[in-house]
This record gives sequence, C-alpha cells and structure tokens, in this order.
Amino acid sequence: MFSSPRHWLARFSIALAFCAATAPHAAPGDLDTAGFGLGTGKVVTPIGSSIDYARAVALQPDGKIVVAGVCDNGSSYDFCLARFLPTGALDTSFNATGKVFTPIGPNTDYATAVALQPDGKIVAAGECYNGANYDFCLARFLPSGALDTSFNAIGTVITPIGSGNDSATAVALQPDGKIVVAGVCDNGSSYDFCLARFLPTGVLDTRFNATGTVMTSIGMSRDIANAIALQPDGKIVVIGYCYSGTNDDFCLARFLPSGALDASFNAIGTVIAPIGSSDDTATAAALQPDGKIVVTGYCYNGTDYDFCLARFLPNGTLDTSFNSTGKILTPIGSSEDYARAIALQPDGKIVVAGRCFHGTNNDFCLARFLPSGALDTSFNATGTVITPIGSSNDYATAVALQPDGKIVAGGYCSNGSSEDFCLARYEGGPFDARNCSMDIDGDGLVLATTDSLIHARVALGITGPAVIGGITFAPHATRNTWPLIRDYLVTQCGMSLVP
Repeated sequence: MFSSPRHWLARFSIALAFCAATAPHAAPGDLDTAGFGLGTGKVVTPIGSSIDYARAVALQPDGKIVVAGVCDNGSSYDFCLARFLPTGALDTSFNATGKVFTPIGPNTDYATAVALQPDGKIVAAGECYNGANYDFCLARFLPSGALDTSFNAIGTVITPIGSGNDSATAVALQPDGKIVVAGVCDNGSSYDFCLARFLPTGVLDTRFNATGTVMTSIGMSRDIANAIALQPDGKIVVIGYCYSGTNDDFCLARFLPSGALDASFNAIGTVIAPIGSSDDTATAAALQPDGKIVVTGYCYNGTDYDFCLARFLPNGTLDTSFNSTGKILTPIGSSEDYARAIALQPDGKIVVAGRCFHGTNNDFCLARFLPSGALDTSFNATGTVITPIGSSNDYATAVALQPDGKIVAGGYCSNGSSEDFCLARYEGGPFDARNCSMDIDGDGLVLATTDSLIHARVALGITGPAVIGGITFAPHATRNTWPLIRDYLVTQCGMSLVP
C-alpha cells in the first residue's frame, strides 16, 4: 500500500528520536548466538584441501562478509576468497560455491589484504612467487567472484619492487579509485618499507614517485611495514616495526600523495617508538576522525608478549592524553598475547583482536579500550574476551565493525589436523542498537544541500540512486552512495527501505 509523504516523514523523525529505544541486546562481548553461526556465534569453514589461512576481512554494505587468505590447492598455495551471508553461511551467489581459488604466479601465492571498491569489486593483495622470488601481486574480482579482466587485462598483476623478495601486507583504496599497497621489500642487504600505487586499470601510477613505487629505510636494518591508512587529505600513513639497533620498535612513516616523505611528520617523515621492554611489533593501525593515529601490536613485557597500543598525534609525537604516556601494554591470556587487528567504533572506543594463549592452546581474543586508553569494562565486564573456536589453536587475524555495532573477527582455526577459515561475531553494544543522526552522509555536518535533501527525498518515498541524484558529497563523507546510505538508514535509523 502506498505510504503518504507525511507518513514517511513521521517514520523518519520517529526513527531519529527513538532509535536508542529498541529491544534489548545481549551484553557487549557476548557471541552473537541469535543471528550468526546457527546459534553458536561462530563459523569454521574449510576452503582448500588442507591448510587455509584467512588473513583479511571486509564487510560489504549489504552485510555480507568477504574473507581473503591463502589456501592449499593440493600441490601449492593460491589466493583464496570466501564470501559469507550475514548469518555466517557461505554465499553461493559468489562463484556458485561461496569461495574462489586464484593462481597468480607459477607456484605459491599468498593473499594478505583485501579492500572493497564502491562498485562492489574486490581487491586482494599479497605476495606471489615469480619463479625466482616473491613480488607484490594483486587480483581484482567482480562481485560474482570472477576475475575482473578490465584490471590488467587478466584480472591479476605481479609487480617487482626491490632487488629480491617483496611482500605486500596491506592495501587501501583512494577516493579516485587508485590502489595503494604497502609492504616490505628487499633493498639488497636488508628490508625496507615499500609502497606501490596502481591506477584502477592495474598499471603502476607513475605520478607516484615517478615510478609508481617507493622504498624507504627507517631503522638501522630491517623495516617491516604491516598496515596502511589513508588520511582525508591524501597523505598515506604506513606502520610496522623497525630495528632500532638493539631491538624492534613500533615505527611509522607518512607520505605525501606524491610519494615523498611528509616532513611535517616528526620533521623527517618517520617515527620510531619503543613501547615495551624489548621487542615491539606493530601489526595494525587506524585513524581517528581528529587525525590521531592508533597503532596496535604485541610488545615484550620482560617475560612474554602482551597486546599493546600507542596513539600518536598528527605531528608524529606520542599522545600523552592516552594512558598518560601515549602507550599501553595489556595482558589478556595466561602468557603470550598477540594483537593483529584494530577497528575504531563511532563512539571512539578501540577494538583490538588477536590470539591469546589460554593455558593449553591459542584462542581468539579481543579487547576494547576507552578513548583514554583504559579497558572498557562494559565489554564482557573486564574489557577483554577469549573465545575458543576450533578444536585446538585459533588465530584471529582481522576485525571489522558492522554498522549495527556488532564485531566480526576472522582468522584461521584448527580442525584437528589442519586449519580452516573461521569467523566469530560479537555483540558490540551499547551503541550497536542504533547510531542514528541527521548527518546522513557521515561528513560530520548536517547540511541542507546534502543531508536535508536526502531526508526529504526518502520521506517522499524515493529510493535507489535517485535519492542522491545531483548531490555533491564532501571528500571525507563516509556514505556517498545509495547502498551505503540505505544501509545506514536501515541498520541505524530503523527504517524499512527497498533497495
């Protein structure tokens, strides 16, 4: 039955006013047993013939979960992807089986990172054997799971960077569609941070450092880049760990869009920061809306390794408003705790995931921190949670936040004889109920020419791309397509809208 404009407007206004007053959810930190994994909150899925290592997770606007990694094809290893429905079941509209194997080089191929384009295409990056050593490699997939032959004509690309082995560990997409890949490359005697930027066609972007690639030495010898983050102004932040002369420390580098180091960042463009008492390994990073950089990893406490975090100001110095020192070490299990992934909630809380030793083996573990650096005791009462998934060791390598605040952790888990892809979904609460406001495009402002216009069109019953027709979004808007806006209105504002 047709709904009048007045009816739509009333529904929208009520959603905005009362979105927090929804049915009660399970406690933050609980597994989502109501909607994921057939009542268990977790899923274990074999992909290849034996060993399957999931390395990265990305969430589509429709709630589907894309997982990328490396899988055994029976004789070697290939890039592999799986796509799951919001329930945790494999999505059989993806390559008919829910999973894809893709050989790229002549032998071993490892996917370590994944990113989703606004048009639904999937970019996976990693390292591939070229016959002599390893190079950066990428593959781009259509939403169907097929390789996208508009990308380098075959859907894949292999790119040497240094003089020997090169390993891509992170990928990010610029608003203009260019693909930035970071990793570690052989400089002939040791390893350096390295980056490559590709055009949407799959060729190197020669406007980036004239060659499309950059290698940057930071510490005394080995510099290992593990994560990348793009600032709204186009600057590129890369984090990892670097040898300081006595041990490994957190290190960061910030690059201008041209590929040059940004001298406004710690005066030289790079930072080395000791965190624990000895070796510190930075594995993941996230940018706050205020420009601060949050880095996580694992640090030596004098006896074993703990989750650790550091927060840096935009100028590269430690942020002493974070735990008074800018850094924190947090034990979780009975001994070794390794943080591998990070995500920032809209309310400023910091979610970290990894694996922790729990007396007999390793399990998934998460910690949630307040913006101050203190553990958030609303999360499982302690701020941390340890979750066994498979029959033995479980390794969380990635984490992502759904728009409704639920937390998806992905990785690989033992099935007793080898490893499979595995996922767990946790309740996020209390913000997981609703996070609705009039800032529909997520640019931090409520404007008549964007948010109010979208509001009026939706209230009039308009759906589809017509809702955003003729609207110019700010470069930093987080919701600038109809699928993203619809997902926000449905999940956060409680509306019922057709695609």
